[in-house]
Amino acid sequence: MKRAIALARSVDLSRDINPRVGAIVVNANGDVVGEGVHHGSGTAHAEMVAVQQAGTSAKGSTVYVTLEPCNSTGMQGPCSVGLIEAGVARVVYGQTDPHRAMAGGAEQLRNAGIDVISHIELHDCEALNSTWNFAQLNGRPWVTWKTATSLDGFIAAVDGTSKWITGDLAREQVQNLRAHVGAIVTGTGTVLADNPALTVRANSADQQPLRIVVGSRTIPADFQVMQGDRPAILMDADLNHALRTLWHEYKIHSVMLEAGAGLSSSAWKLGLIDEVYWFQAPVIMGTGIPALADIGVSTIQDARRFNDASVDRVGLDLVIHFTTR
Repeated sequence: MKRAIALARSVDLSRDINPRVGAIVVNANGDVVGEGVHHGSGTAHAEMVAVQQAGTSAKGSTVYVTLEPCNSTGMQGPCSVGLIEAGVARVVYGQTDPHRAMAGGAEQLRNAGIDVISHIELHDCEALNSTWNFAQLNGRPWVTWKTATSLDGFIAAVDGTSKWITGDLAREQVQNLRAHVGAIVTGTGTVLADNPALTVRANSADQQPLRIVVGSRTIPADFQVMQGDRPAILMDADLNHALRTLWHEYKIHSVMLEAGAGLSSSAWKLGLIDEVYWFQAPVIMGTGIPALADIGVSTIQDARRFNDASVDRVGLDLVIHFTTR
């Protein structure tokens, strides 16, 4: 199973609608006769790749797979049927499939007389697709909030200037974070004030995350987010509805929220922030535009506290990272 997990980790599906899955076929002598990994929507599933590689050696074998074999036809046929037809004797899997339409493979295999063992290396198997699992269970993407401020919590000076509070290395890390989400979400206020591109410089045009602008104000057609083959998608001011739309209609399971105090504060109030990257520069401004406004805290007892935060140095800047769940 550890080898199957390593295979799954070798593929980045952070912008794909499907989960990462790895599979191994082991014959009766204990020899690995097939390996497979899923490369994304429309491609063969990991266990089918491994079984096909094993050929006739799959008969009587044990298949180790990180996710319960699917039991429904999507862009590929059901893996449970494929494993039965291959004549495997046993299937060992890590995580039960949270996708209700695809689940049930284990029962199908057992009904066919195949020995099934589940929840092996469960924690590591779940960690392969943490944001995908979250979206399946919660009906919305995992939201990472990123902000960059002075030490006293301002994202811009009084006159609105904000380039650049943090240094080159911190901004490079933000590029890295953007490269591993399906969408970047911001508000109309941020777009109108800063005219950001919200792209990943190292990624090709077809590998860019979606750009989502939430709000009711019009964005001029010549602004950067409206350029390219995939201009920004404009959504109404209800952030919760926008996030659920991203999951149900676009199958985006992870987003980065890069916004001003208005949209960011709404997200905190609504309990929509799941992870935080807070970059702080060794700069003090005394006054300016704050990262957050009212989030419903009126007394110190109600302050949001996070016990597992990590603090790292990025050039001259600090980055504070934690999850809220």
